[in-house]
Amino acid sequence: MRTSFAVAALAATYANAIAAPAPQDVEALATPEETVDGLIGLSKNSTCAHDPNNSKEVIVMLDKDQVPEAKTLLNKLGRQADNDGVFDVMDNSQWSAIVMNATSKCISYLDDLAEVKMVDETAEVKSFVTQKTGAPWGLQRISNDAGASGDPSGQDFTYSFEDTNLGAGVDVYVVDTGVRVSHAVFGGRATEGFSFTDTAADGDGHGTHVAGSAAGAKFGVAQNANIIAVKVLGDDGSGSSSSTIAGMNWVLNNHEKRKTQDGFVGSIMSMSWGLQGTADSVDQAILSALDAGIHVSVAAGNDGTDACGTTPAHLGGANSDVVTVGSVNINNEVSSFSNIGQCVDIYAPGEEILSAWSTGDNVINFLSGTSMATPQNSGVMAYLMAQNPTEFGQNPKALKAELLKMGRQDVISGSLGGSANLLLSNGVNGAVTKKRSVTGSPASWAKKLVDNDLKTRWVVTSDDSTLRF
Repeated sequence: MRTSFAVAALAATYANAIAAPAPQDVEALATPEETVDGLIGLSKNSTCAHDPNNSKEVIVMLDKDQVPEAKTLLNKLGRQADNDGVFDVMDNSQWSAIVMNATSKCISYLDDLAEVKMVDETAEVKSFVTQKTGAPWGLQRISNDAGASGDPSGQDFTYSFEDTNLGAGVDVYVVDTGVRVSHAVFGGRATEGFSFTDTAADGDGHGTHVAGSAAGAKFGVAQNANIIAVKVLGDDGSGSSSSTIAGMNWVLNNHEKRKTQDGFVGSIMSMSWGLQGTADSVDQAILSALDAGIHVSVAAGNDGTDACGTTPAHLGGANSDVVTVGSVNINNEVSSFSNIGQCVDIYAPGEEILSAWSTGDNVINFLSGTSMATPQNSGVMAYLMAQNPTEFGQNPKALKAELLKMGRQDVISGSLGGSANLLLSNGVNGAVTKKRSVTGSPASWAKKLVDNDLKTRWVVTSDDSTLRF
């Protein structure tokens, strides 16, 4: 049996997985004239007729070698897109999927079909974020052997780099809560791409913060990269696994279009969210993105436990070319909240990070979490891709190997749970004095700061934010 049911979201209780019933007799195959699209055995039947009272939402991932398009199977089931409990029909170069309501009888039937790879119950997804005060000391940490120290809210840290392209030509898909694309730090480089709602605007703030850390001016690593908002989480920071798959489907198709355009270097999916367990359908979508040449950077999670127990974090380590990112503080200590273990590839600054916020074009905010470490890793990936497009632009395996090779070894303290002692680096040593100091609260600092380059006065939305799960 290939049926697997994904677990509930972070900070939620596991939903009991409902075992699919044993295979049972289904309707006899139709006569040849009843077959669909000339495929043997693909005959319409009523086994999966829509039953709104006794069904659950599932993701049906298909084998493209057996069924070239999802609509073919949908026809077989006698169901129609946009009604009959069918919520989405997705096709791309790597996979096809249907999001639909299905009864236990239908799930059993689907599970026994050769053309179906897996059936997953949709699961809630939440962003990884711990909200505290902080500052972008991380840019010095990733570009300086000596690191950084002192008050992390100071803004006198130094970001060092060799390649002034800073990610130019790289598309960073921020698969998150949306992005405030008009924010001053993006300078016209951010666009709205996909949204499972009517707009890719960010009503939560998480996605905008992530985008700013990956590629925003002043606060980000790859300050010339393109930012494309892919909204799969709602304005409360949570969503469904089916929405994340739909977002990745859009990314795959858009990547295929973009890679034929002049100046294109490559694509990165930056994903600072996760489930509390695993979901085969989400994993499959991510692994297919790698096969298409899309780089993937994901958060380890904020439970202070083994990252190998959750999607997508468990795809890191030796399991694939996904890069799973844990968090450290300004003292190079593993963050108390950070997941650890053999599925974590590398650690990055994730505490007290300052970046863009969604409530205004000049508003910034302090956050902590593996969500904040992940986009810095995404930014370094974009930096390396633009520096060497031929070798790394569309080769996730080669880029991951280079990223791990460049990481600063054995500088992290604290429990690693079996992961490598590796700290994110852009390959540059700025030789900057480690100690930095600042006086006054973050809010008082921001009130005094006028950024002449971006022609704006920054406004901090809050000095301190509570942990949010």
